[in-house]
Amino acid sequence: MVKLLTYLLLAVWAHLHCSAEDLVPKEGFGLKVSTYAESGKGISFGGFTHIAFGQGGSEIITACITHRFLYRNSPKESFLESPLSVKRHHSVVYNPRDNLYYANDTGNHRIIAFSDPSKNEITAETKEICGIKLQRPHDTVIDPASGWIYALNPSSGHIFRFTAIGENESVIKAPAQGYARALTFTNGKLYAIGSSKGRIVEVVDWEKQTFKVYDSFDPTNRQAAAGSWETTGLVLNDAEFFNGHWYATSYFTKSCAKGTDFNENKFIRFKTLDDLVSGDWTDLSSLVPGGLTPYFMTVNNNKLYLATFNHESTSKGDSILEFSIH
Repeated sequence: MVKLLTYLLLAVWAHLHCSAEDLVPKEGFGLKVSTYAESGKGISFGGFTHIAFGQGGSEIITACITHRFLYRNSPKESFLESPLSVKRHHSVVYNPRDNLYYANDTGNHRIIAFSDPSKNEITAETKEICGIKLQRPHDTVIDPASGWIYALNPSSGHIFRFTAIGENESVIKAPAQGYARALTFTNGKLYAIGSSKGRIVEVVDWEKQTFKVYDSFDPTNRQAAAGSWETTGLVLNDAEFFNGHWYATSYFTKSCAKGTDFNENKFIRFKTLDDLVSGDWTDLSSLVPGGLTPYFMTVNNNKLYLATFNHESTSKGDSILEFSIH
């Protein structure tokens, strides 16, 4: 009995003290998974929502909940805290045309541009585009071929386009039907990711403001900003195309799941957007540590990076996961 009790106590201790890297399977579904960065492993901030890659191997992590950018000049270095003052920011993108980072400073209702995350210097900023005020802007992406930068007002569905802050600005309104957390630019097309509806909206023609809508399969027929597969259907955080498949994440948490499984279908993969509509997808949630919410994804050098965070306990297990083809 004593030996059994000792064994159980050791098992519990090991579970409580293992890292996100320990919890992530190394292989599965043709993917190899590793923990690229983790809160607590030389990083004192958490609430990771995004990772971006800049010039010469530089990297920058958005630690949304702790109001910080973390940066390093190469993967061989440790992440450092940026002195830039931001609030509940969600993502950042590097523009090689002007060597500036563009970030949505969500809590301050603005978009900022800066050249060096090691300095507390903002090159340009705005709280309004085309006469429309920025309201908690959530995502910023770039078309590398044309140089267009896109940003999003999540509640209204307004998508903004510009080449630099204050230059060549225009705006359209996507039919997201509810809260929309993300934008995706892939294969020459722009998509708005409708969270509450579990909807992906393709921008067919910017000038004519025409769209194609893909509503995810949803037996619940409900809408919510967060939930679980059983209570709300998909609540999309992001969708990215990587190596022949679409990958999508949902805002599923214990506190919003109402006693249901909040890990089911939080990270899925499908071949086409029509498969999203029919529900023909593969649940990859076992590749993400239980209890963590998968958020924005980034494709870089033939690898997929996924930011995850603990909605219930800030910084506990928060990590950037790296997926490569196995």
